[in-house]
Amino acid sequence: MSIKSLKFVLSISTLAIPLIFSGVAQAQSTEVEKGALAWDDWTKTAAGGSGSLPAGVTKSDYIRCKACHGWDWLGADGGYVRRSRTSSRPNAGAGDGDTTSRAVLETVTADMILHAGTGRTFAQGEGSWVALDGTHSAANKSAHAAGYTLGNQHPDFSGGELTQTQIASLVAFLNFEDGAASAYFSDINPDLNPAMYTMIATADAAAGETFYNSSCSGCHGDPASAGNVGAPAGGILDYLKGDGKFSEFSHKARWGIPGTSMTRASMGSPASKDIADMMLYLQELGGTGFAINSGLSGNWWGGSTRAGEGFLIDVASNIEDDTIVVVSFYTYNSIGDQVWLIGAGPADGNTAQFTLFLPEGAKWGAAFNPLDRNETEWGTGTFSFTSCGSGHIALAPNGVMQGNGFTALEYDINRDILIPDVTCPK
Repeated sequence: MSIKSLKFVLSISTLAIPLIFSGVAQAQSTEVEKGALAWDDWTKTAAGGSGSLPAGVTKSDYIRCKACHGWDWLGADGGYVRRSRTSSRPNAGAGDGDTTSRAVLETVTADMILHAGTGRTFAQGEGSWVALDGTHSAANKSAHAAGYTLGNQHPDFSGGELTQTQIASLVAFLNFEDGAASAYFSDINPDLNPAMYTMIATADAAAGETFYNSSCSGCHGDPASAGNVGAPAGGILDYLKGDGKFSEFSHKARWGIPGTSMTRASMGSPASKDIADMMLYLQELGGTGFAINSGLSGNWWGGSTRAGEGFLIDVASNIEDDTIVVVSFYTYNSIGDQVWLIGAGPADGNTAQFTLFLPEGAKWGAAFNPLDRNETEWGTGTFSFTSCGSGHIALAPNGVMQGNGFTALEYDINRDILIPDVTCPK
């Protein structure tokens, strides 16, 4: 839990979920469950607290564990990557002059939680907020920057605010392998906005639907509906479109929310497998799953039945930071001549659709002149991907090209012929 004392191992381009535990997974205990509630808000009675804020505190987020370290224990390196700081909450380090990671990637001890003598006072957290006014003077900018750093420092909990039972429960929770983000997600990519979550390979969407219907629908109803009692504003699927919301939802769906009717018992005391299954089901249902990313760049084909043709795909960002997909398709026309179709367009989630062109006219070698090149509009191409190695193409020729013997073409593609040595998602 310490933001000062822990060792951190992070990847800049894509975040590897911490897999810092080894051996046989521990059995879940009541102590772990209480620790999970204390991580959310240790002041609540259900989490072992008094039910009120400590003296001098008016904004609970300045003393909540999850406020700086995130629901996934990864701070600004996970679901809280773009969490802004306001007058009522810290920001987990995003935009902060103090770049120390808030990720929890090491065995946690009671001393790390207490932070005796090294943490800030409660009042320093709230008092560090300085609002920028319209003049944007050097003075208030300096104070604002200093306030970020101070407000995000770890509080000193050695004054008895946390009970010994709560401290022991937090230690148990943060050292519980099956409670880490890696129990649900094999990867979180915070570079994408919203952050992209890849579920563990063993997640089963069908089982997740069954779990949701039996344990969640009674209060939340149809996850696509905005009108159910107990459902988030706009409905669960709409809520999960928000940046980092999969981290928050997985914690609350596993452990409950202190001080509410959403308890582990009311949800059937779900295991990590239940949550991973349900998250995959909701991800697929809401279209918030796999997104086109630069790790997809490479060679793709339709397998041995389409040998002799294939796709060169490149995914990168333009100057406006839009994700652009560039495709070159080498194939043949209706009389057996080799042709290329080329096109480019923006990605929309896991899909990109754009116009394809048929280049022709230029000559080989020394006779090449780029002015001889014609790019004739061929039709449209739709490219979608469900994983790092699975995609689907749908090509539709326009009327002119249909007259030239081209027909619509649709099939699955993969990259089994050449598996790139890159991380995906990237």
